[in-house]
Amino acid sequence: MELQLYSTVLMLAAGVNFIIAFALLHNNMWFRTYDVYRRSRTLMALNYVIFAVGFLLHAHYQLRLSSPAMADALTVSYFHSGGVLFGWSHISLMRPNYLTRQVVVRDLSILAFGLVCYWTPFVVGHYSPIVTHLSFLIFFLHATFIACTFYYIYYKVHRSIEQMPAGGSVPSWWTPDTKRTVLGRYHSFVISCHLIVIFGLGSVALTAAFPSAIWPYIVLSLSGIAVFSYIFYSIVEYGNVIDSATSAAEDVEKSK
Repeated sequence: MELQLYSTVLMLAAGVNFIIAFALLHNNMWFRTYDVYRRSRTLMALNYVIFAVGFLLHAHYQLRLSSPAMADALTVSYFHSGGVLFGWSHISLMRPNYLTRQVVVRDLSILAFGLVCYWTPFVVGHYSPIVTHLSFLIFFLHATFIACTFYYIYYKVHRSIEQMPAGGSVPSWWTPDTKRTVLGRYHSFVISCHLIVIFGLGSVALTAAFPSAIWPYIVLSLSGIAVFSYIFYSIVEYGNVIDSATSAAEDVEKSK
């Protein structure tokens, strides 16, 4: 019964992720003139697809029972990929020029190195606890770096928008209500980051603590649906104030 519930919840989570990814890509055509926002929605859609595929692989092959070590590698792989895509997507909305070639090469290099470490033991047929611990360390360090970068940029942009009318002409988009609305949308990004950090790092930690148990992953999958739904909500709500939010982000970028 527990195993059947586990598979059902994984399939449900995968289905929800595919639906959200489709919604992000389908509605993306409405934002043709907002390149950064369209790219962010596309990156998040890819993120949802990666998680959905990971959930389906877990459900189909029952890796948590047949090969806990391989299940750990799969879990860390899609969480690591998701962390990179989340950072690219949401940091860029606050700092449009964030996603430079240097940032892309840096993150992809670390991600690629991590993926090699995660899966090499299964390719060569020799499982090594040292390599596993190194793999988890790479994920935790990179995820922590991305999260810290996100928080640093958020608080810097938040402060700049709060102080923007002081010491100069008021931007054309600025009104007290608009400022509160834009900052509110950025605050929803912070909540999303809180959730993804707690969910991501907590999931990997729980994976390490309970490598073959089933019940923790039923809870995690259900909570994951809520987390992904909120992230979808936050990025869609940003689109409702895209004009003023884009102007605010560009003005902050110019004032650096």
